Amino acid sequence: MSSSSVNNPAKTLWLNRFYSSLRTVLACAIVGAVTLCPPAAVHNLLHFPAFSYVTTILIVSEASLGQVIKGCFFALYATVQVTAASVLALWLVGPGTFARSEGAAAAVALTAFVVALPRSTPLLAKRIAFGQAVIVYVSMVVKNGEGGESSGVVVEPVRVAASTGLGVVASLLAVLLPFPRLGYYEVKSKAIMLFILSYLFQKNKNKILLLLYITIRRL
Repeated sequence: MSSSSVNNPAKTLWLNRFYSSLRTVLACAIVGAVTLCPPAAVHNLLHFPAFSYVTTILIVSEASLGQVIKGCFFALYATVQVTAASVLALWLVGPGTFARSEGAAAAVALTAFVVALPRSTPLLAKRIAFGQAVIVYVSMVVKNGEGGESSGVVVEPVRVAASTGLGVVASLLAVLLPFPRLGYYEVKSKAIMLFILSYLFQKNKNKILLLLYITIRRL
């Protein structure tokens, strides 16, 4: 561990933020490249690139390699939840019901209830699932409102799932590529920051305890 990291914690913190921002930019650049020049196999599935960016930012921002992998599993968990719930809802009431916005609002509320009910569902998974549900049903309203042919009960959920998958893949690539830094170095930098905080606390322990005492007395 370099002595400069301990002597200048502000610089270390700034570098961590800078590298985290670069990784987020890299992940978004991957999404943009695939969206502009999509492979032929997924050309008709990537209809919601904006949600790919949202997924990428939610997973990658301020995250180490392990946290990104965990976030990818959460995104897949949310996708399974919403895809199953939305396909079932579209099959039960029929796509034509979503010609009016009231039907979509009721479906969003029901799907949000199903997603939010389990206490074990992680917060990140819930955020992604709520976004997916809104996009699925709003896209059905738009299609029915424009008088276009119904795309069935599976197509829109699969398209949203594919866009989410693109964000997941971009997030993994952003932390696995050696630029700006591998996820291993992010874990190492977090360990350095913990050491710095511990060092500063030991050095200024009396001042911190006095500040806590004064704060408690004022409560």
